[in-house]
Amino acid sequence: MENIFKKWMENPISKIVLATNLVFALLFIVSVPSFVREYITQDAVSIGGKKYDLSDVKETSPIAYSKFQSEYKGLIKNTLGEFAQDKLFELIAKDKNIKPSEVLTEGFTPREPSEEDIMNVYLSNKAQLGGKSLNETKDKIIGFLKNQQEQEHSRTVYRDIVTKYPVEFLIKEAEAVRVTVEEKNNPSIGPKDAKITIVEFSDFECPFCKRSQDVNQKLREKYKGQIRWVFRDFPLPFHQDAMYAHMAANCTISEGKYWDVFNTLFENSGNLGKANVDALIVKAGMPKEKYQACMKNASSLKSEIDADIADGQKVGVSGTPAFFINGIFISGALPFENFDEIIQKELKQ
Repeated sequence: MENIFKKWMENPISKIVLATNLVFALLFIVSVPSFVREYITQDAVSIGGKKYDLSDVKETSPIAYSKFQSEYKGLIKNTLGEFAQDKLFELIAKDKNIKPSEVLTEGFTPREPSEEDIMNVYLSNKAQLGGKSLNETKDKIIGFLKNQQEQEHSRTVYRDIVTKYPVEFLIKEAEAVRVTVEEKNNPSIGPKDAKITIVEFSDFECPFCKRSQDVNQKLREKYKGQIRWVFRDFPLPFHQDAMYAHMAANCTISEGKYWDVFNTLFENSGNLGKANVDALIVKAGMPKEKYQACMKNASSLKSEIDADIADGQKVGVSGTPAFFINGIFISGALPFENFDEIIQKELKQ
């Protein structure tokens, strides 16, 4: 509530624009998207008189081609989504003999917010109000609360619309682009003969990597026994504590403490100074003497991590987290559904 109110206060948006954004969000939620398979092959580039097209990109840089497919799919969805929105409003407007711009607001009458609601908003956002009194901000708070009422009304109206006129994106599915990603005896969870192998390149200090761990855990729980999960080090150069944390974690592999340390380091992702990492490793059950002896081999530990980074870069990894599901590239801390869709298809093959 606090962040929503603050943004609304700083940059008020027209109710029409808010309703339009709401429509887009709901439209994509109720759709069943799929990938695009075919593209315009005549699009090409000429270099020194030799012509190259997307098939050459796919062959020489599969990750770049995969990113192109994802962005192209997004463009298609946005274009069709705008078209579908306009058509839906036209249909409803014709049925009710109103203007398309009135579809979402028809029948809406804002109620006056209660004094309790106004006070709750004021107290929750007092720090952002610059010391202004309740009386000085009351009108804006009332406007904010009425705007919320209208958004809720629009959501209800739109749910009714898509129930009457279901929307489904009929986009051809793209061919999965796969690359070969070696495991090289890196730490793993799951059976070696699992049908699905997911290789994760990640960074203990990366906030997006930390965020992705909840999704990763849910996937391992749902597909227990069907997934082999391999973790490869990819500490980013601008994360000053990451390399040391990865070296320390790798020292725990021989003692069978790696995955306990793995979880601990991500839980403390924002506090990975050397002293704290050392304390966390020992607290996780790693014998202090063995840990200290291992960390003396800093050059060897770093070489192994550098090899992971080099292998990741060879297959197109440039940021974290990056995942390969049976060689199919996924970039970023994406929702559970993005991974689940690919895994389901792979299991059916």
